[in-house]
Amino acid sequence: MSDKQADGRNRILDVAELLFQARGYTAVTMRDIAKAVGMRQASLYYHFSSKEELFVSVRERLFERHRIGLQNVLHRTEGELRSQLEGVTDWFLSQHPINFHAMMQTDMPSLSQEAKERLSNAINQAIFEPIGQIFTTAQANHRIGAVRPELLVGFLLSLLESISVVYSSEPVSYKKEIVDEMILVLLEGIQRR
Repeated sequence: MSDKQADGRNRILDVAELLFQARGYTAVTMRDIAKAVGMRQASLYYHFSSKEELFVSVRERLFERHRIGLQNVLHRTEGELRSQLEGVTDWFLSQHPINFHAMMQTDMPSLSQEAKERLSNAINQAIFEPIGQIFTTAQANHRIGAVRPELLVGFLLSLLESISVVYSSEPVSYKKEIVDEMILVLLEGIQRR
């Protein structure tokens, strides 16, 4: 692929990501994307065989960015559970929300089984496995109790998604205060000691 072709493909991915993020998979058409990119609809099909292929490519690219970001965070904060969780949450707060709920409830049912599997694999490898490893390691080191790591990952991601919705107009610094408090609750519980 030439540099010009790669630039065109990346421009399409950038624009499609914004549109899918704002309106969801089903509400966006290839015509909408072509218009926003400033090209003919037929030209989109040179780069992507279908809207589904474009959507999956957009999401895989998004998850790959998260994988790299989380990997960098985990290398910087290696070992200390609280620091790792704060690093992970700081990373997510610095990014546009993924909107897992909307993706699972609205977008995924409209996709083929193959596309669902590709996205599920991408999400697991990029997000669930790295965060789950934090909890697995903490359990192995007797830092936390025997709670299923996938449950803890789901809790943490649900918390982050909720904060991005409930406190959407608040500055990141305020969201970070809320998240840090919730990390404390996650690690120490809510019961008086």
